[in-house]
Amino acid sequence: MERNIRLNWQDLIKEAIKRRKEQKLTQEQLAVLAGISKPTLNNFEQGKHSIKLESAIKILRVLGLE
Repeated sequence: MERNIRLNWQDLIKEAIKRRKEQKLTQEQLAVLAGISKPTLNNFEQGKHSIKLESAIKILRVLGLE
């Protein structure tokens, strides 16, 4: 069976930023916890599409959004 999954990327990014701030994490701290670079995290939060899915999943996992 084939499923169509829709993802509102902008809403997901907004929620990730909100959770990062609620957890009082800086971008630097979240990047370290996720095992990615700060520029990669910055690209994610700015909604740039050049980020690898693997990196996005690492960020979301740390924030409890997987």
